[in-house]
Amino acid sequence: MYNSLTNILNYKLSALHSGNYLIKVISIGVRRPNEHYTKEYFVSVKYQVADLLNPKRKFGVIVSGMGAKPIELNVERELHPTNYFTWESFDEVLFDRLSRTQKSINEEGYYKKDRDTGRVVA
Repeated sequence: MYNSLTNILNYKLSALHSGNYLIKVISIGVRRPNEHYTKEYFVSVKYQVADLLNPKRKFGVIVSGMGAKPIELNVERELHPTNYFTWESFDEVLFDRLSRTQKSINEEGYYKKDRDTGRVVA
């Protein structure tokens, strides 16, 4: 089930055409129930961020919410938050979280600039 969901999510994220940085879902873990609240469960979702224009690139843009350094490309990362609720459609909520992350990388991300010259530092 999760393998086909992974393929569907990757297709939908690619179809967004939100920029040259693309999120690719690597794996979706199993549901783990919350011990204290029965209407909530946790799922680990692993993904990678890739640059479509330069697939061999190691670092990308700086994005608020993902640290002060440029994001590492083609490295496995975990989607946060990991909690979901039983009344939500897991597929829709997961796609919404992934698409918001992809859009923020492409729209809010910026390259580091030299303080003196104002040029982008490679």
